[in-house]
Amino acid sequence: MIGRAKAGFGPVVLVLLLAVPCAAHQAVAIGGVYDDPAVAVEITDPETSQVVYGDLPVGRASLWMAVEVPAAMDLYVQIGVPYIDRLRAYRPQLALLGPGLPSLALPIPVPAGLGGMLVVTSRIGDAPVWREPVTGTRSWILGDATVRVPGPGKYYVVAWSASAVGGKAWVAIGTRETFTWHDLAALPRVINGVRAFHELGPDPRLQDIARVTFLAVISLLIAGLAWL
Repeated sequence: MIGRAKAGFGPVVLVLLLAVPCAAHQAVAIGGVYDDPAVAVEITDPETSQVVYGDLPVGRASLWMAVEVPAAMDLYVQIGVPYIDRLRAYRPQLALLGPGLPSLALPIPVPAGLGGMLVVTSRIGDAPVWREPVTGTRSWILGDATVRVPGPGKYYVVAWSASAVGGKAWVAIGTRETFTWHDLAALPRVINGVRAFHELGPDPRLQDIARVTFLAVISLLIAGLAWL
């Protein structure tokens, strides 16, 4: 039985790779307003590649992620803006805040006692355009950085905009690509959500993707039972 299970993992892995290319971030939140540290999107594994898509309406134009850091480490952060014509001049900023970081003054309220590091961002006109292969969406990549976090604690990644018009942005952290069968099962819903955030219609590939992810989940369940 173990021999049959091992033989079955070849096609399972192939299906997984087809369903979730390694370039994808895990989508933690899609849409919504997270404009205060009290409502920050919670991230518990700062090394895993994860992304939050948030709206930045006028008067509430900040996007907060709260990151639990277990020890001193290098933390990767990135910010992008959906490739939407009305956002062509939009340029939100990005910073990492937390204990032990240098003093940093920002034009938005921040929790007391935290220092920070400003991430250098570009104008959209100078920013590279990145096509995300899983969702078929495009974004301007405004900036990224790897910041040395000096010790354990709660850190914040915050994006904000001083624009007089509302916009939207996404913020990603981490570099390690990790996916489970739960992520596969949610893939069609995530694709729809991300495309809606980028103001695109349904993905014409979605029916095929749903079929492949369904087969991948079933294959994983069968392979897992075979190992018992």
